[in-house]
Amino acid sequence: RCLSDWSSDVCSSDLFDSGQVVVGIVARESLASEPESVVQLVKRHIGSGWTFDYGGVSYRAEHISALILRKLAQDAHLLAGPVTSAAITVPAYFNEPMRAATLRAGELAGLDVLGLLSEPTAAALAFGYEQRPAGATGVVVDLGGGTFDVTVMEYDGHDLTVRATGGDAYLGGANFDKVLFDYFVEQFEAAHGVDINDPDALSLEECTQVSQDWLMRANRTKQDLTARDRTTVALQAAGLITRVEVRRDEFLARSRILLDEMTEKMLDVVTAAGVTPREISVVLAVGGSTRMPAVRARITDIFGAPPDTSVRPDEAVALGAALFAAKRQLERGSALMIEAPARDYLERLSVTDVAAHSLGVSAFEEAGGRQRPVMAPLLPRNTALPFAADRTFYTMRPGETRIVVPVLEGESGDPDLCRRVGVVVIDELPPGRPAHQPVKVTMSLNRDALLQVSAADVTTGAEATTTIVHADPAGSDNSAADQAAMTLPVG
Repeated sequence: RCLSDWSSDVCSSDLFDSGQVVVGIVARESLASEPESVVQLVKRHIGSGWTFDYGGVSYRAEHISALILRKLAQDAHLLAGPVTSAAITVPAYFNEPMRAATLRAGELAGLDVLGLLSEPTAAALAFGYEQRPAGATGVVVDLGGGTFDVTVMEYDGHDLTVRATGGDAYLGGANFDKVLFDYFVEQFEAAHGVDINDPDALSLEECTQVSQDWLMRANRTKQDLTARDRTTVALQAAGLITRVEVRRDEFLARSRILLDEMTEKMLDVVTAAGVTPREISVVLAVGGSTRMPAVRARITDIFGAPPDTSVRPDEAVALGAALFAAKRQLERGSALMIEAPARDYLERLSVTDVAAHSLGVSAFEEAGGRQRPVMAPLLPRNTALPFAADRTFYTMRPGETRIVVPVLEGESGDPDLCRRVGVVVIDELPPGRPAHQPVKVTMSLNRDALLQVSAADVTTGAEATTTIVHADPAGSDNSAADQAAMTLPVG
């Protein structure tokens, strides 16, 4: 976790240079001159089939994340000695494949991963440690460089219980940068008649370099507009230069759709928690992008009070992660050099997180004499973790010894409106079975929100083996060929 980043994933920028990897601000500043060698905002891709190709090697998102985590561990080593274990924070809205890939990244970095913690929960933990509220309902609004999370939780002494969480893994400070970038493009074309997005205006190489340069200037402009009503930026392309004045009110007007999306997410999570905005007594804003005046104004409008800033937005998640790591080490019986009051607090601390998404399987049900595909939920959204549930299904055809079941994520009963996050393969069912035989499927999420699945043939008692094959979280192909060959019980 980067403590000095203001509004975007600076620490998540990597520059591949002559067989070496540079992590951090130097990599970000190399975007304009060497865009093909730099990768950033990798959290948006983790758990998917995305790759970054460089030097004839394809790097998956977890490989890039592992390089970042290794660099952070090296930096920590310089300050505090050897680092062998770590807690890793993730956006609350990460699904199970994203969390599993993050865990894998930590392992690839050579770390003993103590656990995964949602970033808003980490921020709430830091605030709870500092303020020790009791009988309070709080909300954390976390707007980072690439993701947006909202979490409602209850503080009760040493107990921190998440009631509901939600957000958007593709909404963050980078989206606001893009708003300013588009404004730059518009103003430059008005001044010179050159549209840098036009493939005939610039060569591919020049277009890439100009785009990355302007995106960095957009990020700096966003920061300037936090403290100033207006600022000026110099733009250069195709041998031409122009100076563009950007006013805060213009930026606000052009960002309204993003702010509206944030408002919708905040209200949705508060409603799911079963409270009203004015029943929230603690409001925390974390992530550098929450420093934007327009974002803070929206938070204040919704909850009737400005966010508490007693814990710095840039440091809240990291401080909470450190407390979480210490608690996990105490649970293991590790010998920690820690003050007695802090040890007592952590030993008594209870942190209960929730499932960010409903999980289930694709099956068929009888409807009007016909069978239709449905999403059969087993693990509902916002259920306290850890949690396990089972459900009995029935095979459709005789002689089945293997069943392929898509694992779905989503709140709709229609599989086509859900996201497929993986596939459960149930093998080794007894041969010669007739149709309509019961199969019991059990799904569980542990306290790190990692999924486990098991299945058993109810008739014979034989255990079936299962395999989770993670799919691209951006995909939602629930084709008929992939539908589970199982039916729900009738009635």
